[in-house]
Amino acid sequence: MAYLEERDANGNFSKAFYDSHDSIVTVTHNEHSRDGRRSQSGSRVIHLIQFLVTVFLPTGYPDSVTRDYIDYQIYDSVQAFSSSISSLIGSRAVLTAVGVGDAAATGTSAMFITVVQATLGRLGTILFAWKFGSVLELECKKYRFGADLVNNAGIVCDCLSPYFADRKSVMILFLCCSGVLKAICGVMANGSRAALTMHFTDAQKGSISDVSAKDASQETVISLLGMLAGTLIIPYLESTTQVWTALTFLIVVHLWTNYLAVRSVVMDTLNRQRTSIVFAHVMDHMSPALLHSDFLHKPSVPVLAILSTHQVATREHVLQQDGALQWGATGPVMGTATFGSFAMVARWLPSTMSVHDLLSIFTDTGYVLWYTTTRVRGQKHQHVTVNIALLDYTDDSRDIRAWVHALIIARSLRSTTQSTAHDTILHTLALVTALFESGNATTALTSKGWHISPGRTMIVSGSVPRVRVVNT
Repeated sequence: MAYLEERDANGNFSKAFYDSHDSIVTVTHNEHSRDGRRSQSGSRVIHLIQFLVTVFLPTGYPDSVTRDYIDYQIYDSVQAFSSSISSLIGSRAVLTAVGVGDAAATGTSAMFITVVQATLGRLGTILFAWKFGSVLELECKKYRFGADLVNNAGIVCDCLSPYFADRKSVMILFLCCSGVLKAICGVMANGSRAALTMHFTDAQKGSISDVSAKDASQETVISLLGMLAGTLIIPYLESTTQVWTALTFLIVVHLWTNYLAVRSVVMDTLNRQRTSIVFAHVMDHMSPALLHSDFLHKPSVPVLAILSTHQVATREHVLQQDGALQWGATGPVMGTATFGSFAMVARWLPSTMSVHDLLSIFTDTGYVLWYTTTRVRGQKHQHVTVNIALLDYTDDSRDIRAWVHALIIARSLRSTTQSTAHDTILHTLALVTALFESGNATTALTSKGWHISPGRTMIVSGSVPRVRVVNT
């Protein structure tokens, strides 16, 4: 006798079918649960849990998302709950500042303040998106955490505004700062959330739109619960001490759980910081002396020298300086590197070097770079600044190679400062070439779960220009 089970997209039992006396019998979920294997009350609980999973988690969960999804969502829910309550405290302070409950206040003045605040907030949104929109994906963890830092700063401005009710200009200044900060928070949060949604969605079984929609559903419920809790708590916050104690506690909980949330994310793409951590470990593992010429004769990069995605996630910093050339996660910041126009590279070239000479050095690399050093007062080593220009050249590892080259240059200058920039670049380029070509670093990275195909690295933003070599 044939017996068929029908299950929903999450793998839960829906119906069963089997043959019986020339007819097909259909068994529903309730009938299936009363077959003696489960009690009726237990079945109801399981059915309720399955229903909640279907409503609030992505279709096909857990197979449709990555393993770090649920950890992130748990922390994210706690931080959203605390943020909802603190936002209510700020909203009450704003209403007090604009004159709610004050017989001398007018609706027109309150409307004027709201219009000015909203106008500056929208301008802040436009300017911040123009300046930083292209880098939100590269550093999504940093900007996701930074969004809540900025949001909390805006709430603090709201809470300070009532203290200057008799000085309208100062009060309006605080409210305008709050509007701008919250607008910037919106850009940072939405941009970084989009990048995280792409990360959480399984490429084969998941749907980005579904993950995003379910995330919105979760946030709506948590925010609603937070507002309901806030309406019960806020009436008891009467004195200044009570208000600021409660606000401080909520901000600490908000930031701490948000920090844990972004720390729980295990990215499988290489951005600048993760590239520095991975390749600093590779170089330390393969050649402690780093710059000894025997490194050029080493065999392929051993897979054991490559840190896994989980190992890097535990080492990377949430708040990292943009473009910092840091050796590993705990090493010193040796300088900075910037991807930009070819003019940035050309201005540092020696007067005796032509563009043709520069291109001859970086044959088939897909990039050109040059560096300069500056002495920093109170520091033993010089600060290295590397400018990188990308050529119109397609290669899976080009962006990674360019960043690793800049990192090795900064490290080599810690060991010796006697060589010229030309010699240093030639020697470090040989190390990079050995690492990626004879060392097969790309293959080793892939075997440890890193995705470095085109469009899957987060080292260079889309706004960086590419240089097309028309004639050499």
